[in-house]
Amino acid sequence: MNKEMLSTRFIVLSLIVILAAATRALPYLIPHTWNFSAVYALGVFAGVHFKDKRLAFAMPLAAMAISDLFIGSGFILSVYIGFAAIVGCGIAIQNRATTSNVILASISGTVLFFLITNFAFLYPVTLYPHNLQGIITSYIMGIPFLRNALISDMIFVPVLFYGYYFIEKRYPALALK
Repeated sequence: MNKEMLSTRFIVLSLIVILAAATRALPYLIPHTWNFSAVYALGVFAGVHFKDKRLAFAMPLAAMAISDLFIGSGFILSVYIGFAAIVGCGIAIQNRATTSNVILASISGTVLFFLITNFAFLYPVTLYPHNLQGIITSYIMGIPFLRNALISDMIFVPVLFYGYYFIEKRYPALALK
């Protein structure tokens, strides 16, 4: 077990990951909010705040897998690949996590997720034909989900990043050394 996994910082970050992953249940509580969740912000947050890149990917992906068990969505490989791309956007700015970089990484990650998960060739032929028209239709049908994801980014990115920033200021032991 590495040193980071034993730290108070790791425990706090893990709790944040779990709470953010729990927001995947929001569409079951609030109608018409599909893809409105903290998980997009969580991916960038984990990429920035987990020093160990393996943990940056493993923690939020594990939280996603556990939440999938509870909400019954099942394992969809393209969703996990898309989510890993979001974490990668966070890792890309890890040492330069300014407000503008976090916003750019968040939007980029969400758009990458949209592009990966709505690519028509990932779906059965009965849903979208495997041709250019099918791809276009898939992306058009996904726009409301992209909209909700971007709106959730505008809410949850500040909550996660500024919330953790203020917790770090109050409890300096949580700061990255």
